[in-house]
Amino acid sequence: MYKVAVLAISSLVFFSGCATITQGTQQSISFKLEPKETICEISRVGDGKLGRISTSSSTLFVGKDKDDIIVVCNASGYEQSTTKVVSGATGAGVTGVLIDFGITDMITGAMYRYPEEVTIALSPLAKAN
Repeated sequence: MYKVAVLAISSLVFFSGCATITQGTQQSISFKLEPKETICEISRVGDGKLGRISTSSSTLFVGKDKDDIIVVCNASGYEQSTTKVVSGATGAGVTGVLIDFGITDMITGAMYRYPEEVTIALSPLAKAN
């Protein structure tokens, strides 16, 4: 009986994944873009291109990950803008580290989260005198 109890508790600890269960492994990021003609390519190191957004389609669903997202935006008459969307650990992810060393949450990416909203405003091109 003792061995069964130890095995059950060990399994619970090592396979729990708090953030994976409570927070999920994907999220949406909403982008506010200026000017209206802005089009952005979104990528992440190791994953390549994740998608494309514009002012008419400005929400992107991404898998959570420890790696930051790179957003490169262009619009006619404006300077190109490169923005880094930084990933950070969540409270549930940190709790998972305390319970099961965060193994499951690290593998699934659930212990990380990106900001839910990102604002990107491009600067007009400098006019030659």
